[in-house]
Amino acid sequence: MYFYLSKILAPLLNLTNLIFFLIILGTLLNFFYRKKKIKIFVIFNIFLLLTTTILPLGKFGLKYLEKDYLVQQKINNIDNIVILAGSENIYLTHTTKKLNLNNSSERLIASIKLANENSNAKIYFLGGDGNLKKHKIDETFVAKNFYNDVAFDITRVNFINNTRNTIENLTELKKIIDLDKNNVLITSAFHMKRTMLIAKQMNIKLTPYAVDFRYGDNFSLINFYQHFSISSNLRSVDLFFREFIGILAFKLFY
Repeated sequence: MYFYLSKILAPLLNLTNLIFFLIILGTLLNFFYRKKKIKIFVIFNIFLLLTTTILPLGKFGLKYLEKDYLVQQKINNIDNIVILAGSENIYLTHTTKKLNLNNSSERLIASIKLANENSNAKIYFLGGDGNLKKHKIDETFVAKNFYNDVAFDITRVNFINNTRNTIENLTELKKIIDLDKNNVLITSAFHMKRTMLIAKQMNIKLTPYAVDFRYGDNFSLINFYQHFSISSNLRSVDLFFREFIGILAFKLFY
């Protein structure tokens, strides 16, 4: 139920979409009813949209999500390397018959780095297809292409393709992995806080290895001006909002 509800509400979990929907709704209501409160509601949402467009609010939000994982201590004697899917472009890999990844590809790259440093470690790749309408292939197929393309020993990788979101990923992981081992989790830095919250609730001890950082700690006004991008500001705030809602929903319903 949680999975289907999250997918049905997905367009509204994008803050930019949500604000636009509210502006359109408010404008239509104002056209028919001409109420002062409705007009104020529309003006407020326009102001909110302009604020998130111009100011780097999303980047500061991502900084909050990522700050605990910015400095990574070296991890020794790793037994199992757990990767959450999310860097795989299923559609383009199937269409082009070539490996296609997105800007979270560091997840897969980091797994090889850790595996090379810990020759006895096993890799657990958790993913499937989180779309309501399934593709002909899934995330594990793309990941297999990646490991084959870089000539990595595929026998060291366990592919779990019956999971659709982070909760299902960790639920399945708990069934198949030795929880007393030194287990390391790889996912994007902005997603790590929510993942570790879920793992703690499930009594799964994992050592975080965050990758794919989106912010860092080097903000300066002059650099922000130089690289100012409305689309970048909106992408950042949408990403932060989705993670924030995910954390809030987990705390409320689990």
